[in-house]
Amino acid sequence: AVPVVEYYNAALDHYFITWMQDEIAKLDAGDVTKGWARTGRSFHAYVAAQSGTSPVYRFYIPPASGNSHFYGRDAAECDATAADHPDFLLEAAAFMHMFVPSEGACAANTQPIYRVYDNRADANHRYVTDTATRDQMVARGWVAEGDGPDRVVMCGPK
Repeated sequence: AVPVVEYYNAALDHYFITWMQDEIAKLDAGDVTKGWARTGRSFHAYVAAQSGTSPVYRFYIPPASGNSHFYGRDAAECDATAADHPDFLLEAAAFMHMFVPSEGACAANTQPIYRVYDNRADANHRYVTDTATRDQMVARGWVAEGDGPDRVVMCGPK
């Protein structure tokens, strides 16, 4: 498992996550990709398939639709995303590997990951591990996405 690091760009009011060391280096340096700062938050993911995991797709959302990224948790969600948004660019069909929750519940030894959507023209999503942050984002007008009463979108290794 690798840490997936969260970044925030205040000028855009956008969040971004990655585990890729080259992206992390560029974001931390700030000379190529400007305005991004680590939030101090992270979670773990697998970079290769593990028993019971699902590939997480990474789409780039072009500037006309948000200039952001979307991480789909399984083939069904990704196929639907591609069909609904043909302008989205599929960057990776297996960016990372996570577990899909069962009726909103994560298996033992996994951690829930919550996804919230800003519900704005400049579409952005945030992926967090705690309900307090998720609830703060919802109170700001973001929409909780996922399964079950807690709206869990995927489950990661602890």
